[in-house]
Amino acid sequence: MKILLSIISLVTCLLFITGQVAAHHSFAIYDFETKVPFDGVVESVKFRNPHIELELKVINDQGEGEIIHFIEGAPANMMVRNGIRPNMMEKGAKLHAVGSPLIEDPTKYFLRTVRTEGGTEYSN
Repeated sequence: MKILLSIISLVTCLLFITGQVAAHHSFAIYDFETKVPFDGVVESVKFRNPHIELELKVINDQGEGEIIHFIEGAPANMMVRNGIRPNMMEKGAKLHAVGSPLIEDPTKYFLRTVRTEGGTEYSN
């Protein structure tokens, strides 16, 4: 009986952990049918794993500066392997970016594409 309870406990824990990992890597929280392009200047960047984070300052239709918040993007190591280096995304760098909005808050985006002023591009 003790062995059976141990096995049930182990299986339950494994199912719980597996579900959490799968949920973390789900992109269902973003509207991937929508791609919004932005041209701007890097305000801040967290170039790190598991996902980069970027704030891009753009000029909106009213001619005012606006911060676009990309809350998630590709892992930093994947971007480096594809030619995007941290120094290419430093504060003040000009970038073209494409984002897909967060469903619950469409003012936040998943970073789909980034292209540097020099033309180096990463897209996923």
